[in-house]
Amino acid sequence: MVISFVVCLKFKKETKKTKNVSFEIKLFYFCSRMQNIESIDPKELSLIERVTDVYLNEGMKRITMDDMAKKLTVSKKTLYKYVKNRKELVMKSTQFHVQRERRNVTEIQERELNPIEEHYQLSRYYIHTISKINPVLHHDMEHYFPEAWEFLNIYFNGFIFESVFKNLKRGQKEGYYHKGFHPEIVAKFFTRRVDMIFDGELFPNDRFSFVDVYLEFLIYHINSITSEKGKKIFSTLDFKQI
Repeated sequence: MVISFVVCLKFKKETKKTKNVSFEIKLFYFCSRMQNIESIDPKELSLIERVTDVYLNEGMKRITMDDMAKKLTVSKKTLYKYVKNRKELVMKSTQFHVQRERRNVTEIQERELNPIEEHYQLSRYYIHTISKINPVLHHDMEHYFPEAWEFLNIYFNGFIFESVFKNLKRGQKEGYYHKGFHPEIVAKFFTRRVDMIFDGELFPNDRFSFVDVYLEFLIYHINSITSEKGKKIFSTLDFKQI
């Protein structure tokens, strides 16, 4: 397997401040197994992308290898050409999803928007992504595919945390956010609270949609950190209509 050293080094850089040794060990373990999507055979990449879309739309637990082969209109032999079992297929799919999301988020961050507009554009992307996710996916991954779940948490605790942290620091420096909060602490709050959106017990699917919960959380977050300068920008962006 070709290892994505660039991605792993970025994960390492983004989590260099952590003093949690077990987290560092897990980080190294998962990075050492991650394959750069740019180095994957195009046929395999296309297959994993389609697998990922199936999991996002339908969840993971009930999709057997037979089911997946039928949904993709390929033979089981084709699936087993690239993975040994369903566990490995889920892991490859999760790695692909993380790298695809990272690439899309980075593209938005490189547009040099002000911090609030950056939040707005990232939120549009996340809403588009969340709207495609089956509510059972969160539960399936956490309870039946713990290794993939752990990998996803490393992504959130690394790249997503660092993205939010940088946005908050820049917003304070440029005057869009007030200075009455600790950016690192708030970034940790934000990163962990995102996970609550997928909590089916806290927000039952028959009463709340992912999109509505995320938007309420986001608007609450932005309102709590913006300065007067930031509120003027915020008032021109209709977060409710993302």
